[in-house]
Amino acid sequence: MKRLLILICLLSLFATQVWAQGNVGQRIDDLTRQISAKVSAQAPAQPKTTIAVVEFADLEGRVNNFGRFVAEELITRLHETNKFKVIERQLLNKIITEQKLTLTGIVDPASAKKLGRLLGVDAIVSGSVTDLSKTLRVNARMISSETGEIFAVASAEFVKDETVLELLGAKSPAAGADTESGGPATPEKFAAITKDSNGFTVVLKQCKLSGTAVACELDITSNDMDRTLGFSSGSNTDPPRLYDDSGAEHFPAQVRLGNRVGEFVQNLMVAGVPYRASLRFEGITATSKKVSLLRLRGSILLGTEIRDLLVEYRDFPLVK
Repeated sequence: MKRLLILICLLSLFATQVWAQGNVGQRIDDLTRQISAKVSAQAPAQPKTTIAVVEFADLEGRVNNFGRFVAEELITRLHETNKFKVIERQLLNKIITEQKLTLTGIVDPASAKKLGRLLGVDAIVSGSVTDLSKTLRVNARMISSETGEIFAVASAEFVKDETVLELLGAKSPAAGADTESGGPATPEKFAAITKDSNGFTVVLKQCKLSGTAVACELDITSNDMDRTLGFSSGSNTDPPRLYDDSGAEHFPAQVRLGNRVGEFVQNLMVAGVPYRASLRFEGITATSKKVSLLRLRGSILLGTEIRDLLVEYRDFPLVK
């Protein structure tokens, strides 16, 4: 009996290890099957549908190694089905950069249509990654490059096993990362800075340096009534601007407000609802350590009246 119990425990442990190792591969296979079936159903008479797979982003529009991994695996596995022509990653990235397209996470219709014209793409696979504490929920969207509309969806849930945690840049619990028992400390987080202007509260979450680009993330809330807010990146319209620690001035290459993305964005701000905004600045010195000044200027539309939103943040560190 004792030997039988030991054997059962060993078999249970082995099964658990195999399940954990297969978690990522099985979920990617699930996504591949769903996407393959739904895209094929959309164009049954077409020999091979040409698709592009873009990096998956979290709900705040950020891409990490897990989102990149999901995209890369889908490219490989969709190609292996022999049902699709899949656009090669380097060519896709080259077009995205040259055309200044927004093609991560939630893809806007204009970018989808433009990519369709440039590369002959029939559909774009994009999506989001949601952290649910113990698991990650991946929602994929199939977008028609002809209409810019979502025509199918797929989803899978990934358990946060060791592989997933490594891709997220977090330590596995088995690795002994226990801050309460003297384990390695987590990096210091950026302290959010709150400013008010003309009925709006603007919270700067962080400005992150990646290579020679800085992405500044903010939460913007209209406090007492619905208002329309707009931002422009054109240098002739007094747009937001960033001054690095060398004093160099930078205008945003791209502005995002809620689900609107482009060189000019405008959104109705429902009272009391925080909208995520982001500004991407390029050409920053890679050795920069702080922002000397971030000047955020926008236009508030209230009926026929136009007011300014203006907040400034000074001398704060760049997150790397």
